[in-house]
Amino acid sequence: MVITVLDPGTYTTIQDIGRIGYQDIGVPVGGAVDKFSLRAANLLVGNQENAPALEITIYGPKLLFEEDAVIAITGGNLTPSIDGVRLDNWVPISVSKGSELSFSGPESGLRSYIAFSGGIDENSIDLVMNSFSTYVSGEFGGLSGRPLESGDTLDINSQNAAEYNDLKAKSLIKPPSFNSECVLRIIYGPNDEYFSDDAINAFTENLYSVAMDSDSVGIRLEGTPILHQNKADVISEGTAFGSIQIPGNGLPIILMSNRGTSGGYLKIATVISADHSKLAQLMPGNKVRFSLVTYEKAVEEFKAQERSLNPLRDTEDGYLTRSIMASDSLVTVTDESGDILLDKLSPQTVVAKVTFNETIEEIKIDIND
Repeated sequence: MVITVLDPGTYTTIQDIGRIGYQDIGVPVGGAVDKFSLRAANLLVGNQENAPALEITIYGPKLLFEEDAVIAITGGNLTPSIDGVRLDNWVPISVSKGSELSFSGPESGLRSYIAFSGGIDENSIDLVMNSFSTYVSGEFGGLSGRPLESGDTLDINSQNAAEYNDLKAKSLIKPPSFNSECVLRIIYGPNDEYFSDDAINAFTENLYSVAMDSDSVGIRLEGTPILHQNKADVISEGTAFGSIQIPGNGLPIILMSNRGTSGGYLKIATVISADHSKLAQLMPGNKVRFSLVTYEKAVEEFKAQERSLNPLRDTEDGYLTRSIMASDSLVTVTDESGDILLDKLSPQTVVAKVTFNETIEEIKIDIND
């Protein structure tokens, strides 16, 4: 099946979860900025969670469907419609041959994700370092390392559109809300000892605005500067999504998916994983406050967010089944002689399936031959 790009929108790229395991050679993880929304979109149409999909920013593309299809649109609400009829987000959508999908612009949030049942044909896009994600600065991945352009075509694997009703019945997920004033939960560190108690208290009391020069590298905040005790930097060290740097001018920068792999600015705190989706949807002008939580609370919220996807996942007699793919960071696939096969496998190759109950008290692993 072919989908034709009539208009690319503001900035539309092909993304998956990103390039795991290459930061030591200076390659960012990249991938979808809002990974939770991308994973949810894929699950809503029956794909693997890490399947490549479209990430759209601000104004989405206009797409012509050459065949019937099933899609899902998640993330921020950029007011999608089919042939002028407004669509719901966060549910499977049946699209008829000849229909046009378009977007009117942001109602809430900044980015949306479009997943196609069957997935984008992996042979039609570029696999680089075990990921199909587009890294525009490096000019690789996706469609020749660039955003979509008018006239591009997307090859979509065939899927059984008759499964639409089954997918619709499974779409039991509460969409996150993205507001113009956002509270981001944090844990302090790793460099909070370099700041005075007054500076740390001011950090959670201040109201910040998202600056215009924010992007997928970092969200820059405007407001009252945070004062350093002595210096603004340390010896460069690894960075993480959600780390909050305080550079020399005292204005926070929240690191995002395309951040540099190392940095020397002091990092006062880190946004918890459960709030990464809210972070990814911040628009210039939005207001931001920070709220301190414990490490235990951060873990609890992350687990709750993961459980929210369970209704979309496969089950066997009440047990959840998760596929382990070649792209997973802890997986090494070898042949009988011990030679590593990772570079010879698609990142979507299912190398094993793990079946478990929600409390993880019982785990069964089936290795694929």
